Amino acid sequence: MQVIHLNYPNQDYYNVDPVSMAVGYFDGLHLGHQEVIHEAIRVADERNLKSAVMTFHPHPLSVLKQEPLKDFLITSLDDKIKLFSDLNIDYLFIVTFNKDLAKLSPEDFVQKFFIDINVKHVVGGFDFSFGHKGSGKIQKMNEYANGQLTYSVVDKVSYEGDKVSSTRIRDLLNEGQLEAVTKLLGRPFTLTAEVIHGEKRGREIGYPTANLHISTEQKLPKVGVYAVYAYVNGQSYYGMANIGYNPTFTDGIERPIVEVHLFDFDEDIYHQSIRVEFHYYIRDEEKFNDIDDLIARMKEDEIETKNFFQIPKG
Repeated sequence: MQVIHLNYPNQDYYNVDPVSMAVGYFDGLHLGHQEVIHEAIRVADERNLKSAVMTFHPHPLSVLKQEPLKDFLITSLDDKIKLFSDLNIDYLFIVTFNKDLAKLSPEDFVQKFFIDINVKHVVGGFDFSFGHKGSGKIQKMNEYANGQLTYSVVDKVSYEGDKVSSTRIRDLLNEGQLEAVTKLLGRPFTLTAEVIHGEKRGREIGYPTANLHISTEQKLPKVGVYAVYAYVNGQSYYGMANIGYNPTFTDGIERPIVEVHLFDFDEDIYHQSIRVEFHYYIRDEEKFNDIDDLIARMKEDEIETKNFFQIPKG
């Protein structure tokens, strides 16, 4: 997959093969987004074109509101790039979303970001909009493109009667409904982050943890304890994660801390990036009277986690 960055109005135009391209922000790359991309790939195969995806960075809301997003993004840009690559896309266009881009008319947007880069077919979700104040609609592509490309629109994808959407997934994360999130994403919710130094209390009580450095833009699941599966240095491990404020030991923490305890693991991984899949919500975070109560509860959490993953005892 070739990654191409476009930065209007100073972008270079690349000599790319004719493409069938899916376009959208694709936060979460959920089942609905995947349908859009699969349609672009299908058309590419049918018409002997290359396949492509166009996404935007940063999120348009952060530019339009002129402030960083907080606890919002389901997938980071790096995670999206990996997921796109896993779909065997030929080209990935990453468009810098800025104020100049936001002012483009739908016609100019189509000319500069579709026609000028050799897009022969464009695919969008039924609610995809673009151009100044979102005035451009994918359904009116013939009007904007003057016959220079074709297009298709993917209808909404539903699960259990409701539309699959990034908003719905954020709501489910707020509720700790990880099984439902997994179904809507087509994979577990994942955080990829660098391991940083913490207070090292976990090591003192027999449950050493990797503290993760999480962007403030990243959406976090509900505060609590989770059964997780993690990837470290090419190896995979079962474990538990705590998202919370460490009320037994501290007060006044503004943003939840993410700590991960991996079973059968004892390595120094500070400053390394690890990927953590969240599979199951065990319980809410609690404040314990003393460390012994905390340790006893964590042992129960460990048993519940191993039962969930059906890890053999012994």
